[in-house]
Amino acid sequence: MIRVIAIDDEPLALRQIVNYIQRVPQLTLVAECQSAVEAASVLHREEVDAIFCDINMPDLNGMEFVRLLQRSDVPASSMPMVVFTTAYSEYALEGFQVAALDYLLKPFGFNDFRRAVDRIIQRHEEHAAMKTLLSAPDSRTKKDGDAVPRSRVGDTIYVRADHRTHAVALHEVRYVQAMGEYLRIYVDSSPRPLMTLFSMKRMEETLPADRFMRIHRSYIICLDRIAQVARGRVILNDNTELPIGDNYRAAFEEWLATRMA
Repeated sequence: MIRVIAIDDEPLALRQIVNYIQRVPQLTLVAECQSAVEAASVLHREEVDAIFCDINMPDLNGMEFVRLLQRSDVPASSMPMVVFTTAYSEYALEGFQVAALDYLLKPFGFNDFRRAVDRIIQRHEEHAAMKTLLSAPDSRTKKDGDAVPRSRVGDTIYVRADHRTHAVALHEVRYVQAMGEYLRIYVDSSPRPLMTLFSMKRMEETLPADRFMRIHRSYIICLDRIAQVARGRVILNDNTELPIGDNYRAAFEEWLATRMA
């Protein structure tokens, strides 16, 4: 079961999303909260997999609440998935900049809610599958990032995934996505990303800085793959759109400025 909480300061909106949650058998409602402060208290004492969070709330709005969670001492692997709910479409980009899984624009119906839930279920299953994979004898580690030796030789990196060591040519890497304690590496030669136990910091150090840049706490991109930069987003040449995080914006803009015609 996927444990969730609902946060909204409007009683009718909170009741609607609680009703929707109760209609999905894979979800278990841990708490319904009328403020982010109340939700923070729940998260200190309960394990929660996902949060449905309104943005416009008094005292502490939903966006600030999620940013505080991300800056807290909660391990990345324990961070709940976030689905924002709001009546204001201008928050959509900001929501994705804090790595929200989805964004529901009020008023939304059950079908829209269910599509967001399907993404939660998929992500939850991916986490479960990775935990199973990492528990296999040949992927146990001494400490984080040491599952197998990762080295870079010339234009190739070696990555442990699916019980194998893959030689990955750097020119095939489109981008890297952090997923808790493991990474997804998107490459041209595979229809599915390679999933591996490795820290984002170590991957950032492994990839050559003249060809790759971290633009968000969850993303490293190949700079040669950039097709457009627009409104706080990078659009790659395969039409993938990725947010530029606040903490990485200055470095990215400095790099971009050196290449402006």
